[in-house]
Amino acid sequence: MISAQVVRGIEKKQIADPDDDDVKHLNVRAEFDRRLGPGGTTPQALENLYFTYMLLLAAVTKARGRLLADSGPGKIDSESHDGIREALANPLFSNNDGDDSPVWAASHRLHDHAVEGGVENLWSARQRTRDLMRIMNCVQCNKCRLHGKIGAEGLSTALQILLGRAGDGEDPDRIHRVEIAALITTLGKFSTTIEYCSKMLKEP
Repeated sequence: MISAQVVRGIEKKQIADPDDDDVKHLNVRAEFDRRLGPGGTTPQALENLYFTYMLLLAAVTKARGRLLADSGPGKIDSESHDGIREALANPLFSNNDGDDSPVWAASHRLHDHAVEGGVENLWSARQRTRDLMRIMNCVQCNKCRLHGKIGAEGLSTALQILLGRAGDGEDPDRIHRVEIAALITTLGKFSTTIEYCSKMLKEP
């Protein structure tokens, strides 16, 4: 996701100021192909991006009831209320866990892999999300560190909802509001990234 956001940022800077010395010499298409293309430095970047996006969609679908309850009238501002309600009305969030929808394919694969190795695999997954959060403390840029921590928290929350401690998931009603907010924010970031990557893939 970060690589796509970097390329998108380069493109936006070039449009805003074609003479910007930091980006005017960069080729957006070449940067995209280098960072995210099948022949680039990370050939599976887009596959991983879509896989993670489906995990986030599945987690938000499971937390749909909680989100609707927390975004009720008077609980948040009207603009956010309308935005969340409109987003959750999307058919993507109406699928059930047992459906064959691609949204759940990633969740089922993750679950099968996690429970295959028993508690150790589940514990390892939890440790990795904690390690990811700690790594963000090493980021020098305050803005980057903030966005990184939100993303790490969002991914951690998705895994918590989908897997929980024993592989059967966590009740979304027991998740802290800050974690739910991080999940929604991270899904939004991934949605923007997927949209940008789709645009780049369609362009020659």
